Amino acid sequence: MYWDVALRSVGFGVILSLVAGQLTEQQKSTIVDIHNKLRSQVKPSAAFMQKVVWDETLRLVAESYAAKCIWDHNPDLEDLKMGENLFVSTGRFDATKAVMDWFGEIVDYTYESNNCNEEQMCGHYTQLVWAGSNRIGCATHLCNTLEGLDFENATILVCDYYPQGNFMGQNPYESGEPCSKCPEHLPVCEDNICVSENLFHPSEDPGDTEDPTVSPERPHMTTKPTSESTLVHVKIEETGMEKTTTNHGSKMESFTSHLLMLIGLAALVL
Repeated sequence: MYWDVALRSVGFGVILSLVAGQLTEQQKSTIVDIHNKLRSQVKPSAAFMQKVVWDETLRLVAESYAAKCIWDHNPDLEDLKMGENLFVSTGRFDATKAVMDWFGEIVDYTYESNNCNEEQMCGHYTQLVWAGSNRIGCATHLCNTLEGLDFENATILVCDYYPQGNFMGQNPYESGEPCSKCPEHLPVCEDNICVSENLFHPSEDPGDTEDPTVSPERPHMTTKPTSESTLVHVKIEETGMEKTTTNHGSKMESFTSHLLMLIGLAALVL
């Protein structure tokens, strides 16, 4: 159901209309590389942290939603079991600044208590460094207007994560000696991150994905301006989470066939 719902959310017409609005390959690499650099340098250090890799299905979902130009989170996140970070700018889009802006919430986050400072929110930071999230897909869209925000000619960035993070009562990662708790399928320590020793890129190996064990409620969203008036981003308030068991292994296994079908369909029309 995970990938079925994700692909249904990407309408055929949307795929064709967004070809010119995609992130460049360099911007995609920048987003992934900065995520992993920051994840490798968390304080306190992480006993287990894994790399995030680019995921085209998540990119399709993000691209479809970004095109709607709505300043709120995708209402399908709960069904898709995904996390999401949003960023918008009326100036020139800067992928590095967007990710660093999310990470900057660390100044208001205390690991020991797993809380943000009063009246501050840290959901972007905690999702960015959530050890269990290992796939990311992002997209931008230039919006003439934004529903829910008084901006014009603004670029919105949507980044979707799988598996999702920000579970109530859980730290984003377990602190400890770097790589001291790497699982058997990720036994190699590379820049304080647990990685596989096989020859496949993690994004090509479904076995590297760990399924979530609880299904959270959709978080309440608010907005808060940064020090620059042209830049704002969603702040996530952690809410109570529904504790139910889930299993999405079969959905991850269908990823490749669904993605190839979508790409082939778009290619025929183009």
